[in-house]
Amino acid sequence: MYETMLLISQAVRSNLPLGEAIRLLVNGDTKNRTNRSLLRFALLLDEGVEPVVAVRKANLPHRLAVLLETAFKSGNFPDYFAELTETERNRSQTFQTLSNLLAYPLLLCAFMPVILGLMVLIAHQFEIVFWDFDWELPAITLMMITLSHTMLQPLTYIILLGGMIIFILLQQLFFPSFWFYIPILGSLFRSLASQKLLRQLSFSLNRGLPTDQALKLAAGSFLMNRAYRKNCLRAAAWAKEGTQFSLLVSFFPLLFPQWLIPFIQTAEKKNAIPSALKHGVDILEKDQSGIAFLFALFFVPFIYFILLSFLIFVVIAMFLPFIKLVTALSG
Repeated sequence: MYETMLLISQAVRSNLPLGEAIRLLVNGDTKNRTNRSLLRFALLLDEGVEPVVAVRKANLPHRLAVLLETAFKSGNFPDYFAELTETERNRSQTFQTLSNLLAYPLLLCAFMPVILGLMVLIAHQFEIVFWDFDWELPAITLMMITLSHTMLQPLTYIILLGGMIIFILLQQLFFPSFWFYIPILGSLFRSLASQKLLRQLSFSLNRGLPTDQALKLAAGSFLMNRAYRKNCLRAAAWAKEGTQFSLLVSFFPLLFPQWLIPFIQTAEKKNAIPSALKHGVDILEKDQSGIAFLFALFFVPFIYFILLSFLIFVVIAMFLPFIKLVTALSG
């Protein structure tokens, strides 16, 4: 999606009408759904439909639609959309870095179903062969057989699926910010979301928009991020009541990194909050690559440890009965 946003932003900032910019971007290619939706959006604009209404009617991809709608509401579409595009570029690059770092361990994870399938098959054969000897199997082998029986029961997967659905529903209802507080990866999610917020606030405040309106506008771009949207709207309500910006930063740690407080306090005295927010974005961008590398540094060995432990478990469970059989026959 970043490439699409970038091309739209570049075309619009070249003083092309948005409809014409979109048709230039699509260039007659209507094979994919996004291009068809963009052309419909351009047609609606040509017909004089309000841009925000046209976004909703064009059936655009949800993320793109939210960002376009937010940019239109800002009152300065080209520049605000450019800020959102830069945020999307950073997000896209970060996840590309993560996918490159995790490609091999995730490929190994893809073999887990194969390993589990082999374990079930092996356990079934063990059960047939060794029960005939009327021997007591080692505890670890019995564990493997029990696990294989459990995996063959449809009820197991129904319970797992039901548990996941219940967990997601409860998390969304009572703790929507859960994913932002998991170790390491949560810090990366928070960094990306905070960069997006700080960029928008810096731009809006620099244009003279009141803090509460700037926060409300930013909340609109977090439509798919309930935790940030809710906190932005709460912060906007506090700002409307006259709460200082530095206090907002301290009262909403999910939205703002706490090391930003002294920068904002200094900026308030100099009436330079937008510059302080921009400085915060620069720091977050420098830190996020380190967080991504740290996540890969811990995650990759963890995956290897899980896979190796499981393989050792299966091998030991397989060979202990054979050792017992050979010992018995030798005796």
